[in-house]
Amino acid sequence: MRWYRDGKERSEAIGWASEGWNVATISGVLGELQQNYRRGVKPTTLTEARELEDLRIQTEAVEHAKAQAGRLTFRQFFNDHYVPKAQKRKRTWRDDVLRAEKRIHPSIGDLPLDMIKPDRIERLRDELYEDGLSDGTVKHVLAVIRRVFNVAAMTSIEGIPVFTGESPMARVEMPVVTNRRERFLTYDEADLVLGTCLTRCENTKNAMHAQGWQDVHDSIVLALYAGLRLGEVQRLQWADINFFAGMITIKNERDRKPGGSVPMNSIVREMLTRRNKQRDKRQKLVVPPMWGEVKDISHTFSELVNELGLNDDATSNLQRIVFHSLRHTFASWMAMNGVDLNRIRKLMRHKTLTMTQRYAHLLPDATQDAVEALCRLRSGEE
Repeated sequence: MRWYRDGKERSEAIGWASEGWNVATISGVLGELQQNYRRGVKPTTLTEARELEDLRIQTEAVEHAKAQAGRLTFRQFFNDHYVPKAQKRKRTWRDDVLRAEKRIHPSIGDLPLDMIKPDRIERLRDELYEDGLSDGTVKHVLAVIRRVFNVAAMTSIEGIPVFTGESPMARVEMPVVTNRRERFLTYDEADLVLGTCLTRCENTKNAMHAQGWQDVHDSIVLALYAGLRLGEVQRLQWADINFFAGMITIKNERDRKPGGSVPMNSIVREMLTRRNKQRDKRQKLVVPPMWGEVKDISHTFSELVNELGLNDDATSNLQRIVFHSLRHTFASWMAMNGVDLNRIRKLMRHKTLTMTQRYAHLLPDATQDAVEALCRLRSGEE
């Protein structure tokens, strides 16, 4: 295409006849470009026209991507983007999926991410409390929502961020969790629980059920006399048991509580020696998963202590005896027997001494003698 502008001849390549170009279409395009030039608007050349068309297509693509990103619901983003990333980085990603399916999706799952505001999340939080959930459970649910929005802020679709601006969780007050359990077992209560497990083990005619109760008993021993957490009991392998040194090794693993070495006392050694003699040498776990009537150690333990009436006087969840109370009992007994806090911290594998300070009030001191003196004064002994 050739034409004159400002007394000079101009030319531009048009295209191929097979693309539909002919004298009439070229003349029409040239006429529009010349009119634009006289009016002072673009495009004034075919090159400018093509550049503007490319820009229009790109802009539409960006707007479409923005619209797609903005229309992503919480559920869609959670399933398509959050979960695949969590599977690679988060050991407990299945817990997030369960919390989302049960607690989050029914409330905000179908809302676009940018439509979820702080007041909507606060309403969800109130609904969780109305369902009777504890502070800890509510905090776990809200933490999932917070992580989802954090991931959304770092996720792009076709170069467009999925979520921009302030996370709605930034203005939502998180529950304050008080989970310090003060209740621990007495020596008689511990003997009652262990003895009941053995009685049920001996009285059942089903070999699988008998083994289940034996496993519950032995798991209690590991928690009560070695301070192991339930997860540590379930992951403990025979390779972690050193009978010669008399030590149990809790491996350090990513995203888990600190590991370390725990010495065996005579009760733990006797139990492990018995299990070692009876075990299938191909089995690497000290307490293999149970199949049968007794399926879950934690739930079975809770049902057992409830049956024995150990929780009859509890007025809150923190006063109830649960499996983790056994580890708390382990530390409490040591403190009552005069073991110093630093040694208790080492045996409990606490990160800081502050975590062990909760047992300080159980250490023997002169306060008991001081209050006991009141009794002697009352009776006329002094």
